[in-house]
Amino acid sequence: MKRGLVALGIGFTLAIVAAFVFSLVLHVTAGAPRDYKLGFLPVANLISQPDLYSVVVAVIAGTVGVVSILQARASALIGVFISVTTIPAAADMGVSTALTHWSELRGATEQLVLNVVILLAVGVGALVLQRRFWNQRAARQRLTG
Repeated sequence: MKRGLVALGIGFTLAIVAAFVFSLVLHVTAGAPRDYKLGFLPVANLISQPDLYSVVVAVIAGTVGVVSILQARASALIGVFISVTTIPAAADMGVSTALTHWSELRGATEQLVLNVVILLAVGVGALVLQRRFWNQRAARQRLTG
């Protein structure tokens, strides 16, 4: 678990830093797009304003990920489901920091934390239920023989 959390921390830090550097370079060389300067941020607003739908998406992604692992059917698609809930928020954190949009940064950080916590909670919960099921099944098999 410790190695996994360290990997998550390093991975998200690298994603945030990469988005920050890219945004800073883009801002210095070409400037931010006109619509962005005017506050037209349709995608960023979806990411930086977590709501009930954010929770639903994270729960679904976590469930799909855990079920695929428990069924030994992991594929690249599972990574996509989980990435969709986390990478945009991490990228928005980097972009918002580079362009000093502090309220966007706060919202994107909330979104990332919310998604990671829910993914982990769903994963742990599913593994606990699966272990309980396996233990009960093994106990029944010992009794029946």
